Amino acid sequence: MFKFLLYLGLGYMAYLIIKPVARSLGLWPQAPRPVEKDQGPDLLVQDPVCKTFIPRREALRTEKGGATYFFCSEGCLKRFQSSDKS
Repeated sequence: MFKFLLYLGLGYMAYLIIKPVARSLGLWPQAPRPVEKDQGPDLLVQDPVCKTFIPRREALRTEKGGATYFFCSEGCLKRFQSSDKS
């Protein structure tokens, strides 16, 4: 019985060590972050293509893998979508 509890404790400790490392490497699934409800007119988002900050209410948006991405223009949105296909 003692060996079982020892192995159980060691296994749990290994889990606690491996999980953050695996998450940082992208090997462990993460829950998608919820998209915030309208938080006012001053909320800015960053375009992942050109890195421009734009008001969220004016941004174009698309979803991929449970995440929402915001864009300043159709050109950036198309560049983002075409980079996924290649």
